[in-house]
Amino acid sequence: MRKVVVCFIVLLAATLFFPAGARAQTDWTKYEAQATELLRQYFRIDTSNPPGNERRAAEFFCALFAKEGIECQIFDIAPGRANAYARLKGDGSKRPMILLNHTDVVNADPKLWSVPPFSGELRNGALYGRGAQDMKSEGMLQAMVMIALKRERVKLSRDVIFLAVADEEVGTIGTEWMVQNKRELVAGAEFLINEGGENLIEEGGAAPFWGVDVAEKAPYWLRLTARGKAGHGSVPHADAAPHRLARALQRVVDYETPVRVTPLTQQIFCDIARVRFPSEKEKFCNLETSLRDAAFRKRVSENADWAFMLRNTISLTVLRGGPQTNVIPAEAVAELDARLLPGEEPQKFLEEIKRVVADDSIAIEPISKIRTPNESPTDNEMWRAFEAVVGKHFPKTVVSPRLTSGYTESQIYRQLGIASYGFCPFVSTREEADTPHGTDERILLKEYQAGLRVLYDVVTRVAGK
Repeated sequence: MRKVVVCFIVLLAATLFFPAGARAQTDWTKYEAQATELLRQYFRIDTSNPPGNERRAAEFFCALFAKEGIECQIFDIAPGRANAYARLKGDGSKRPMILLNHTDVVNADPKLWSVPPFSGELRNGALYGRGAQDMKSEGMLQAMVMIALKRERVKLSRDVIFLAVADEEVGTIGTEWMVQNKRELVAGAEFLINEGGENLIEEGGAAPFWGVDVAEKAPYWLRLTARGKAGHGSVPHADAAPHRLARALQRVVDYETPVRVTPLTQQIFCDIARVRFPSEKEKFCNLETSLRDAAFRKRVSENADWAFMLRNTISLTVLRGGPQTNVIPAEAVAELDARLLPGEEPQKFLEEIKRVVADDSIAIEPISKIRTPNESPTDNEMWRAFEAVVGKHFPKTVVSPRLTSGYTESQIYRQLGIASYGFCPFVSTREEADTPHGTDERILLKEYQAGLRVLYDVVTRVAGK
């Protein structure tokens, strides 16, 4: 009887201290070493977009999966451009989850870098390469999680899908092709992990926040066109197209869009107060009331990291008129980069801008794809996994939702009923976090390797039996 009790205790301990389906003797140093070498190889595949040439990346992933006995498909979407799709089968008791990444990167000028941008060079504890932050590192960690799940023979309650898409940086043809042509391979998923989030190491080496993107403001670009009579610049007239456009633009740039506190924004500000301003928690956690105070409203409005979460924003980004100084052009054009909060209706916003312009002779038209802003919940199995895993690896870190000012493809997948999250599994210093799309893009090796365990633990908690 004593022997049976001892065996039971050992079995119970193994269940409590190791992720679902994982073996206690997993050698993570081998996985980390392989993840490092594979990332360096991945950096050396130049997928600068334009032109992209992402098929080489798709072939790289499928060849890697083939060695592990994981079925992988390449979907050609344009000459030289392709998506990679792999799937590990679960028992079907839960809906699938998707690990989404994009294989293209922005261009890099070698003359501005201290190392060749597609070398994967290791220097001073950091891996250098275009895509180190955006987002080849996370894509490789997703692939390594697939490999670890397969090798460790993890029993899955849901299918785990790896999807590497082309053309995120310029357009969205990789994702749009999947939705239009292979919808059945993705539409049934319950959860999706994508790029995004922000986990910054601050003074003392701690990361106070683990930001998870649950929503993005939707881009809604507008073009304003004024037309009138052309003429000589020496004979001005008040009704000239550039003059009318300038007056209209003055009204637009002076316009303050209405403040709106969404439940998500309220949660974000309350989390900020918990860490940054504990003595003002009541004020930040009752944001709508607090914003009636002029001093507090000014404080929030002047903080660029906060203000965009409280209103639709408008930036004047393009102005075009005549090519010659002494010619009054018959047409003047301006373009606005507007970003809408979740829950906003683009058509309603357009009517708002028309009222502000107050000039029916100026044509106003959308020039970007109309995407209705959306968001994912923070009260489901995936969110609880984020909290549990981050709490395990970073006990003093607060997991907090984020509303981003930019745009990711998560917005497209949410329209399919998939709860989609921007979750970065590794931390970065501000210095490294500022390198995406810039010079000497890099990631700290030790943080990249630690991110493998974080992402693996999230996936096994959500998909393991």
